[in-house]
Amino acid sequence: MPSADGPLRTLIVDDEEALAKVMQRTLRSRGFESDVAFSGAAARQLIDTNDYALALLDVKLPDESGYGLLGELRAKHPDTAVVMISGVDDPELGKAAVEHGAYAYFVKPVGATELYLAVVNAFRRRSMELDYRANLRRLESLVAERTEQMAKAAKVQSGLLPPSPLIGAGFELAAHFAPAREISGDFYDWSLTDQRRLVVTLGDVMGKGLPAAILMATVRAALRASAQAGAVEEGVKMAAGVMAAALEVNQAYVTLFHGLFDATSGELNYIDAGHGHARLVRGPGGQELLTQRGAPIGLLPDISFTPGRVILNPGDTLVVFSDGLLDLRPDLATKDVPLPVGARRAAHAQEMVDILAAGSRDRDLPDDVTVLALRRL
Repeated sequence: MPSADGPLRTLIVDDEEALAKVMQRTLRSRGFESDVAFSGAAARQLIDTNDYALALLDVKLPDESGYGLLGELRAKHPDTAVVMISGVDDPELGKAAVEHGAYAYFVKPVGATELYLAVVNAFRRRSMELDYRANLRRLESLVAERTEQMAKAAKVQSGLLPPSPLIGAGFELAAHFAPAREISGDFYDWSLTDQRRLVVTLGDVMGKGLPAAILMATVRAALRASAQAGAVEEGVKMAAGVMAAALEVNQAYVTLFHGLFDATSGELNYIDAGHGHARLVRGPGGQELLTQRGAPIGLLPDISFTPGRVILNPGDTLVVFSDGLLDLRPDLATKDVPLPVGARRAAHAQEMVDILAAGSRDRDLPDDVTVLALRRL
């Protein structure tokens, strides 16, 4: 059975010189070349200078046990197949040989046909093992390459998110973001249209693994441009148009909360496109839900987006979060349950979102966790 590098060679290690040479002649007559060693020391010299595909080892050698040589071969030359041969018909010895890495265990005398089949089967098994290892190495290389690509993409995506917190004239804004994987489906954005007018967005891409990074840059441009004119509804329509093709191809959709806030009047005009996780904390005590809500972007054709309107009084805080937060805080799935006391009494918006998302960076998350808080001062 030749290999790509030439004929596969066998090493026969047996202290019975006559038997070893008979095995050598038998194998040569069947097309297999082999070398012979009559001791463990002689075998080591041959192993150090030659590459053997198979070693036939006698259990009992004059200078050591064949099991010792077996262990050394498996450790130093894992590509060499080993078959143990013994003059003792002992099941325990055979079991020990297999447990220590031998392919098989045969009892002397070994007939010509039995020897031939043992060698052929050992070569075939060795070939399958080598193929398996090569495939495993290729797979590991692909995984490492993919991991590196994902890490680079995660860095790009992270760079698209605005730094938190943002302190402005009459407001403070903060976010807490914890991705479940390298590439997140969540995204958030904010920008000032002037010193006291602010556009805020929080979205969640849902479907067959479409990362938010693919959509963020173009969606951000559409939403920010429309916000300059004070038209939240038009901005979401533009964003839906930008995302339509990518969402259809990937069988995905996007839930989105998009709002325009005026810090002078406290007026917040918003669109809730299937998001549903927005609450208005009135001071340290009361809480209101934002009731205006529509369908997610990309879920149905020709969706209309109806804007909502609410006034934030000084000290009020708008809290918007992705549904990944519900895995950390299942109590928030019930919408009329107030936010935790510690969060409602937080001195700053950043403290509030960090309290709500506490523990999100210390565990394996089933979904991304994003929390955004806008407080009127």
